[in-house]
Amino acid sequence: MDFQYNTEQLALRDSMRAFLRDAAPLSRVREIAGASGHDAQLWRRLCRELELPGLPVPLQYGGVGGTMSELAIVFEEFGRALTPIPLASHMFAVQALLSMGNEEQRHRLLPGLLTGELVAAFAATGAGVTDPMSATVSATRHGSRIVLDGICSPVLHGHVAGLFVIPARTDDEVGLYVVSAEAAGVEVERLSSFDITRPVARVALRQAEAEPIDAAPGEFERVLDTARVLLAAEMLGGAEACLQLSVEYSCSRKQFDRAIGTFQAVKHMCAEMAIEIDATRVAVMFAAMRAGDPGELAVAAPLVKAQAADTFALCAGTATQVHGGIAFTWEHDLHLYLRRAKTTEALFGSSTQHRALLADRIGL
Repeated sequence: MDFQYNTEQLALRDSMRAFLRDAAPLSRVREIAGASGHDAQLWRRLCRELELPGLPVPLQYGGVGGTMSELAIVFEEFGRALTPIPLASHMFAVQALLSMGNEEQRHRLLPGLLTGELVAAFAATGAGVTDPMSATVSATRHGSRIVLDGICSPVLHGHVAGLFVIPARTDDEVGLYVVSAEAAGVEVERLSSFDITRPVARVALRQAEAEPIDAAPGEFERVLDTARVLLAAEMLGGAEACLQLSVEYSCSRKQFDRAIGTFQAVKHMCAEMAIEIDATRVAVMFAAMRAGDPGELAVAAPLVKAQAADTFALCAGTATQVHGGIAFTWEHDLHLYLRRAKTTEALFGSSTQHRALLADRIGL
Protein backbone atom coordinates (compact mmCIF):
# COMPACT_ATOMS: atom_id res chain seq x y z
CA MET A 1 0.00 0.00 0.00
CA ASP A 2 1.28 3.46 -0.92
CA PHE A 3 1.22 5.63 2.21
CA GLN A 4 1.06 8.95 0.43
CA TYR A 5 -1.73 11.43 -0.08
CA ASN A 6 -2.58 12.23 -3.68
CA THR A 7 -2.45 15.73 -5.14
CA GLU A 8 -6.08 16.53 -4.33
CA GLN A 9 -5.73 15.33 -0.74
CA LEU A 10 -2.59 17.40 -0.21
CA ALA A 11 -4.41 20.42 -1.59
CA LEU A 12 -7.29 19.77 0.83
CA ARG A 13 -4.83 19.59 3.74
CA ASP A 14 -3.05 22.79 2.76
CA SER A 15 -6.27 24.72 2.15
CA MET A 16 -7.80 23.61 5.46
CA ARG A 17 -4.62 24.53 7.33
CA ALA A 18 -4.52 27.99 5.74
CA PHE A 19 -8.23 28.56 6.31
CA LEU A 20 -8.06 27.67 10.01
CA ARG A 21 -4.90 29.70 10.50
CA ASP A 22 -6.76 32.78 9.28
CA ALA A 23 -10.29 32.10 10.56
CA ALA A 24 -9.54 30.39 13.87
CA PRO A 25 -6.15 31.38 15.33
CA LEU A 26 -5.52 30.38 18.92
CA SER A 27 -6.41 33.89 20.06
CA ARG A 28 -9.88 33.35 18.59
CA VAL A 29 -10.00 29.86 20.13
CA ARG A 30 -9.38 31.35 23.57
CA GLU A 31 -12.08 33.96 23.04
CA ILE A 32 -14.71 31.40 22.06
CA ALA A 33 -13.63 28.92 24.73
CA GLY A 34 -14.22 31.54 27.38
CA ALA A 35 -17.77 32.06 26.15
CA SER A 36 -20.00 29.40 24.60
CA GLY A 37 -17.24 27.06 23.46
CA HIS A 38 -18.85 27.01 20.01
CA ASP A 39 -17.90 29.35 17.17
CA ALA A 40 -21.31 29.48 15.49
CA GLN A 41 -20.20 31.85 12.77
CA LEU A 42 -17.29 29.65 11.75
CA TRP A 43 -19.49 26.56 11.96
CA ARG A 44 -21.92 28.06 9.45
CA ARG A 45 -19.09 28.89 7.07
CA LEU A 46 -17.63 25.39 7.31
CA CYS A 47 -21.00 23.81 6.60
CA ARG A 48 -22.28 26.12 3.86
CA GLU A 49 -19.13 27.27 2.09
CA LEU A 50 -16.81 24.28 2.55
CA GLU A 51 -19.53 21.58 2.99
CA LEU A 52 -17.41 19.71 5.50
CA PRO A 53 -20.23 17.65 7.11
CA GLY A 54 -21.07 16.31 3.66
CA LEU A 55 -17.53 15.22 2.88
CA PRO A 56 -18.03 11.46 3.52
CA VAL A 57 -21.74 11.46 2.57
CA PRO A 58 -22.80 9.89 -0.76
CA LEU A 59 -24.10 12.16 -3.50
CA GLN A 60 -27.64 10.78 -3.33
CA TYR A 61 -28.05 12.24 0.16
CA GLY A 62 -26.69 15.65 -0.81
CA GLY A 63 -23.11 14.96 0.22
CA VAL A 64 -19.75 15.41 -1.49
CA GLY A 65 -19.01 11.72 -1.95
CA GLY A 66 -15.51 11.78 -0.45
CA THR A 67 -13.68 9.04 1.41
CA MET A 68 -12.61 8.46 4.99
CA SER A 69 -9.10 9.57 4.05
CA GLU A 70 -10.29 13.07 3.21
CA LEU A 71 -12.30 13.27 6.40
CA ALA A 72 -9.29 12.12 8.43
CA ILE A 73 -7.22 14.91 6.86
CA VAL A 74 -9.85 17.44 7.95
CA PHE A 75 -9.90 16.04 11.50
CA GLU A 76 -6.12 16.22 11.65
CA GLU A 77 -6.14 19.92 10.78
CA PHE A 78 -8.89 20.70 13.28
CA GLY A 79 -6.92 18.85 15.94
CA ARG A 80 -3.89 20.95 15.08
CA ALA A 81 -5.92 24.18 15.42
CA LEU A 82 -8.09 23.13 18.43
CA THR A 83 -11.02 24.78 16.68
CA PRO A 84 -13.99 25.09 19.10
CA ILE A 85 -16.79 23.67 16.95
CA PRO A 86 -18.84 20.45 17.33
CA LEU A 87 -17.27 18.75 14.29
CA ALA A 88 -16.29 15.52 16.06
CA SER A 89 -19.57 14.81 17.83
CA HIS A 90 -21.57 15.96 14.80
CA MET A 91 -19.69 13.76 12.32
CA PHE A 92 -19.90 10.72 14.60
CA ALA A 93 -23.69 11.16 14.57
CA VAL A 94 -23.71 11.57 10.78
CA GLN A 95 -21.71 8.35 10.45
CA ALA A 96 -24.22 6.56 12.67
CA LEU A 97 -27.10 7.62 10.44
CA LEU A 98 -25.19 6.65 7.29
CA SER A 99 -24.26 3.21 8.61
CA MET A 100 -27.34 2.31 10.62
CA GLY A 101 -30.23 4.53 9.54
CA ASN A 102 -32.82 3.48 7.00
CA GLU A 103 -33.45 5.36 3.76
CA GLU A 104 -36.31 7.41 5.20
CA GLN A 105 -34.20 8.52 8.17
CA ARG A 106 -31.26 9.48 5.97
CA HIS A 107 -33.34 11.56 3.57
CA ARG A 108 -35.19 13.23 6.43
CA LEU A 109 -32.33 13.98 8.83
CA LEU A 110 -29.18 14.37 6.75
CA PRO A 111 -30.14 17.58 4.85
CA GLY A 112 -30.32 19.62 8.05
CA LEU A 113 -27.15 18.03 9.41
CA LEU A 114 -25.17 18.71 6.23
CA THR A 115 -26.10 22.40 6.09
CA GLY A 116 -25.29 22.87 9.77
CA GLU A 117 -28.77 24.14 10.58
CA LEU A 118 -29.14 21.13 12.86
CA VAL A 119 -26.24 20.23 15.15
CA ALA A 120 -26.06 16.61 16.28
CA ALA A 121 -24.27 15.16 19.29
CA PHE A 122 -23.08 11.55 19.54
CA ALA A 123 -23.65 10.47 23.13
CA ALA A 124 -21.66 7.23 22.95
CA THR A 125 -18.12 8.19 23.90
CA GLY A 126 -17.82 6.19 27.13
CA ALA A 127 -15.58 3.20 27.70
CA GLY A 128 -18.29 0.53 27.76
CA VAL A 129 -20.83 1.68 25.20
CA THR A 130 -21.18 -1.76 23.61
CA ASP A 131 -21.73 -3.53 26.93
CA PRO A 132 -25.44 -3.81 27.81
CA MET A 133 -24.64 -3.90 31.50
CA SER A 134 -22.74 -0.59 31.39
CA ALA A 135 -25.20 1.45 29.31
CA THR A 136 -26.59 4.30 31.43
CA VAL A 137 -29.79 4.75 29.43
CA SER A 138 -32.61 2.22 29.09
CA ALA A 139 -35.14 1.96 26.26
CA THR A 140 -38.72 0.88 26.94
CA ARG A 141 -41.49 0.27 24.42
CA HIS A 142 -45.01 1.54 25.16
CA GLY A 143 -47.17 0.41 22.30
CA SER A 144 -45.84 2.14 19.20
CA ARG A 145 -43.68 4.53 21.26
CA ILE A 146 -40.17 4.04 22.59
CA VAL A 147 -39.04 6.13 25.54
CA LEU A 148 -35.60 6.54 27.09
CA ASP A 149 -34.66 6.97 30.72
CA GLY A 150 -31.23 7.66 32.13
CA ILE A 151 -28.30 10.03 31.94
CA CYS A 152 -25.63 10.51 29.27
CA SER A 153 -22.45 12.26 30.34
CA PRO A 154 -20.18 13.65 29.10
CA VAL A 155 -21.64 14.55 25.69
CA LEU A 156 -19.28 16.57 23.51
CA HIS A 157 -20.84 19.95 22.63
CA GLY A 158 -24.15 18.65 23.90
CA HIS A 159 -25.31 22.11 24.97
CA VAL A 160 -25.49 23.33 21.34
CA ALA A 161 -27.02 20.17 19.85
CA GLY A 162 -30.54 19.99 18.49
CA LEU A 163 -30.38 16.23 17.98
CA PHE A 164 -28.85 13.44 20.02
CA VAL A 165 -27.78 9.97 18.92
CA ILE A 166 -27.91 7.96 22.15
CA PRO A 167 -27.01 4.35 22.99
CA ALA A 168 -29.63 2.66 25.14
CA ARG A 169 -30.06 -0.87 26.43
CA THR A 170 -33.03 -3.15 26.11
CA ASP A 171 -33.09 -6.59 27.71
CA ASP A 172 -29.80 -7.93 26.36
CA GLU A 173 -28.42 -5.52 23.78
CA VAL A 174 -27.52 -1.91 23.11
CA GLY A 175 -29.02 0.04 20.22
CA LEU A 176 -28.84 3.61 18.96
CA TYR A 177 -31.75 6.03 19.20
CA VAL A 178 -32.39 9.51 17.84
CA VAL A 179 -33.77 12.04 20.32
CA SER A 180 -34.66 15.67 19.69
CA ALA A 181 -33.22 18.16 22.16
CA GLU A 182 -36.67 19.79 22.24
CA ALA A 183 -38.52 16.59 23.13
CA ALA A 184 -40.38 16.43 26.42
CA GLY A 185 -38.31 14.86 29.16
CA VAL A 186 -34.92 15.97 27.78
CA GLU A 187 -32.79 18.18 30.01
CA VAL A 188 -29.35 19.42 28.91
CA GLU A 189 -26.87 20.90 31.36
CA ARG A 190 -23.46 22.24 30.37
CA LEU A 191 -20.67 20.91 32.57
CA SER A 192 -17.20 22.14 33.40
CA SER A 193 -14.62 20.54 31.13
CA PHE A 194 -10.90 20.10 31.63
CA ASP A 195 -10.58 20.79 27.90
CA ILE A 196 -11.93 24.33 27.63
CA THR A 197 -11.84 24.19 23.80
CA ARG A 198 -14.32 21.28 23.77
CA PRO A 199 -17.19 21.76 26.22
CA VAL A 200 -19.30 18.85 27.40
CA ALA A 201 -22.84 18.48 28.68
CA ARG A 202 -24.98 16.18 30.77
CA VAL A 203 -28.15 14.92 29.05
CA ALA A 204 -30.89 13.64 31.36
CA LEU A 205 -33.74 11.65 29.83
CA ARG A 206 -37.03 11.04 31.61
CA GLN A 207 -39.57 9.21 29.47
CA ALA A 208 -38.14 11.01 26.44
CA GLU A 209 -39.61 9.81 23.16
CA ALA A 210 -36.99 8.33 20.84
CA GLU A 211 -36.69 6.95 17.34
CA PRO A 212 -34.69 3.72 16.95
CA ILE A 213 -31.92 3.38 14.38
CA ASP A 214 -32.19 -0.19 13.14
CA ALA A 215 -29.19 -1.96 11.65
CA ALA A 216 -27.61 -5.34 11.12
CA PRO A 217 -25.62 -6.83 14.00
CA GLY A 218 -22.15 -5.35 14.25
CA GLU A 219 -22.97 -2.00 12.64
CA PHE A 220 -22.95 -0.16 15.96
CA GLU A 221 -19.41 -1.37 16.64
CA ARG A 222 -18.41 -0.30 13.14
CA VAL A 223 -19.70 3.22 13.84
CA LEU A 224 -17.62 3.33 17.01
CA ASP A 225 -14.55 2.12 15.11
CA THR A 226 -14.99 4.86 12.52
CA ALA A 227 -15.22 7.41 15.32
CA ARG A 228 -12.04 5.99 16.87
CA VAL A 229 -10.14 6.46 13.60
CA LEU A 230 -11.32 10.05 13.19
CA LEU A 231 -10.47 10.85 16.79
CA ALA A 232 -7.00 9.38 16.23
CA ALA A 233 -6.53 11.67 13.23
CA GLU A 234 -7.50 14.64 15.39
CA MET A 235 -4.99 13.61 18.07
CA LEU A 236 -2.29 13.28 15.41
CA GLY A 237 -2.83 16.92 14.46
CA GLY A 238 -2.56 17.98 18.09
CA ALA A 239 0.67 16.04 18.54
CA GLU A 240 2.14 17.66 15.44
CA ALA A 241 1.28 21.08 16.83
CA CYS A 242 3.08 20.25 20.08
CA LEU A 243 6.22 19.27 18.17
CA GLN A 244 6.06 22.42 16.04
CA LEU A 245 5.75 24.63 19.13
CA SER A 246 8.67 22.83 20.75
CA VAL A 247 10.96 23.18 17.74
CA GLU A 248 10.16 26.87 17.35
CA TYR A 249 10.74 27.55 21.04
CA SER A 250 13.97 25.54 21.23
CA CYS A 251 15.38 27.51 18.29
CA SER A 252 14.55 30.92 19.79
CA ARG A 253 15.05 30.36 23.54
CA LYS A 254 18.66 30.84 24.60
CA GLN A 255 20.50 29.62 27.66
CA PHE A 256 24.24 30.04 28.29
CA ASP A 257 24.38 32.07 25.06
CA ARG A 258 23.11 29.12 23.03
CA ALA A 259 19.72 28.13 21.66
CA ILE A 260 18.41 25.35 23.87
CA GLY A 261 17.77 23.33 20.73
CA THR A 262 21.52 22.73 20.52
CA PHE A 263 21.46 20.83 23.81
CA GLN A 264 21.43 17.07 23.38
CA ALA A 265 18.65 16.49 25.91
CA VAL A 266 16.28 18.83 24.05
CA LYS A 267 17.24 17.28 20.70
CA HIS A 268 16.41 13.84 22.07
CA MET A 269 12.99 14.96 23.32
CA CYS A 270 12.07 16.50 19.97
CA ALA A 271 13.38 13.45 18.10
CA GLU A 272 11.29 11.12 20.26
CA MET A 273 8.19 13.17 19.52
CA ALA A 274 8.92 13.09 15.77
CA ILE A 275 9.40 9.31 15.77
CA GLU A 276 6.11 8.65 17.57
CA ILE A 277 4.28 11.09 15.30
CA ASP A 278 5.57 9.33 12.18
CA ALA A 279 4.40 5.96 13.51
CA THR A 280 1.00 7.39 14.36
CA ARG A 281 0.65 9.07 10.97
CA VAL A 282 1.17 5.74 9.20
CA ALA A 283 -1.36 4.04 11.47
CA VAL A 284 -3.96 6.78 10.91
CA MET A 285 -3.50 6.71 7.13
CA PHE A 286 -3.79 2.92 7.02
CA ALA A 287 -6.91 2.87 9.21
CA ALA A 288 -8.58 5.61 7.14
CA MET A 289 -7.73 3.92 3.83
CA ARG A 290 -9.08 0.56 5.02
CA ALA A 291 -12.20 1.91 6.73
CA GLY A 292 -14.37 0.39 4.02
CA ASP A 293 -13.32 -3.13 5.01
CA PRO A 294 -15.12 -4.09 8.26
CA GLY A 295 -12.61 -6.81 9.10
CA GLU A 296 -9.54 -4.59 8.76
CA LEU A 297 -11.28 -1.65 10.41
CA ALA A 298 -12.07 -3.79 13.46
CA VAL A 299 -8.35 -4.42 13.93
CA ALA A 300 -7.01 -1.01 12.91
CA ALA A 301 -9.45 1.15 14.94
CA PRO A 302 -8.54 0.13 18.51
CA LEU A 303 -4.86 -0.03 17.55
CA VAL A 304 -4.76 3.48 16.08
CA LYS A 305 -6.83 4.98 18.91
CA ALA A 306 -4.38 3.62 21.50
CA GLN A 307 -1.35 4.65 19.45
CA ALA A 308 -2.62 8.19 18.82
CA ALA A 309 -3.69 8.73 22.43
CA ASP A 310 -0.27 7.68 23.74
CA THR A 311 1.52 9.81 21.15
CA PHE A 312 -0.53 12.93 21.88
CA ALA A 313 -0.06 12.54 25.63
CA LEU A 314 3.68 12.00 25.15
CA CYS A 315 4.05 15.02 22.87
CA ALA A 316 2.00 17.32 25.10
CA GLY A 317 3.99 16.26 28.16
CA THR A 318 7.36 16.45 26.44
CA ALA A 319 6.56 19.83 24.90
CA THR A 320 5.76 21.08 28.38
CA GLN A 321 9.23 20.01 29.51
CA VAL A 322 10.88 21.70 26.53
CA HIS A 323 9.11 24.96 27.32
CA GLY A 324 9.87 24.79 31.02
CA GLY A 325 7.91 26.97 33.45
CA ILE A 326 6.29 29.09 30.76
CA ALA A 327 4.26 26.09 29.58
CA PHE A 328 2.28 26.07 32.82
CA THR A 329 1.13 29.67 32.50
CA TRP A 330 -2.34 30.62 31.33
CA GLU A 331 -0.86 32.98 28.75
CA HIS A 332 0.91 30.22 26.82
CA ASP A 333 -1.09 28.10 24.36
CA LEU A 334 0.58 24.80 25.15
CA HIS A 335 -1.67 24.02 28.10
CA LEU A 336 -4.63 23.94 25.68
CA TYR A 337 -3.04 20.98 23.88
CA LEU A 338 -2.24 19.26 27.16
CA ARG A 339 -5.90 19.58 28.17
CA ARG A 340 -7.08 18.19 24.84
CA ALA A 341 -4.61 15.30 25.03
CA LYS A 342 -5.83 14.20 28.46
CA THR A 343 -9.52 14.36 27.59
CA THR A 344 -9.35 12.65 24.19
CA GLU A 345 -7.19 9.93 25.70
CA ALA A 346 -10.21 8.83 27.75
CA LEU A 347 -12.85 8.94 24.99
CA PHE A 348 -14.22 5.48 24.08
CA GLY A 349 -11.94 4.05 26.77
CA SER A 350 -8.29 4.26 27.73
CA SER A 351 -5.34 2.99 25.68
CA THR A 352 -5.18 -0.09 27.91
CA GLN A 353 -8.84 -0.83 27.20
CA HIS A 354 -8.33 -0.40 23.47
CA ARG A 355 -5.37 -2.77 23.45
CA ALA A 356 -7.46 -5.29 25.36
CA LEU A 357 -10.23 -4.83 22.77
CA LEU A 358 -7.70 -5.42 19.99
CA ALA A 359 -6.47 -8.57 21.69
CA ASP A 360 -10.02 -9.90 21.98
CA ARG A 361 -10.75 -9.20 18.33
CA ILE A 362 -7.68 -11.00 17.02
CA GLY A 363 -8.14 -13.92 19.41
CA LEU A 364 -5.26 -13.39 21.83
